[in-house]
Amino acid sequence: VSGGSDNSAAGKYSSVSGGSQNLASSESLSVFGGEDIIKNELQSTFLSVIPFTKDAGGWWVADMAMFRFPKGIVVGARSSRCTYGEATLSVSTEDDTFGNCPEGDGSVTFGRSNTASGKWSSVIGGYGNTASGSYSSISGG
Repeated sequence: VSGGSDNSAAGKYSSVSGGSQNLASSESLSVFGGEDIIKNELQSTFLSVIPFTKDAGGWWVADMAMFRFPKGIVVGARSSRCTYGEATLSVSTEDDTFGNCPEGDGSVTFGRSNTASGKWSSVIGGYGNTASGSYSSISGG
């Protein structure tokens, strides 16, 4: 903090330069004067529009919109033994011991304890299957 009054630099590597009642709470954040800075910072850290609505049955329902998940989606168990690839999809109801593992970029796994390690590979069902070649696919068993 360099000047002003009642300022606080709480984030790691953060700074406040002047003004009053300013708070720099995020890592590597700099605040330059003005009493409304804290309000603006807080508002910018929260979603103003949430793309889901809770229905009467308690389910969260997505709005009619497209969603983009650059890293991937895991429905059900996350496998502790897996190094997840980029843009992957995995569906598994078991615990992490038997969870599926879409390791290849663009890969998809369903079933139980299946691995899709090749790029753009898929295992669509079954147990203990591995699709290791690029573009390879196993349909179950």
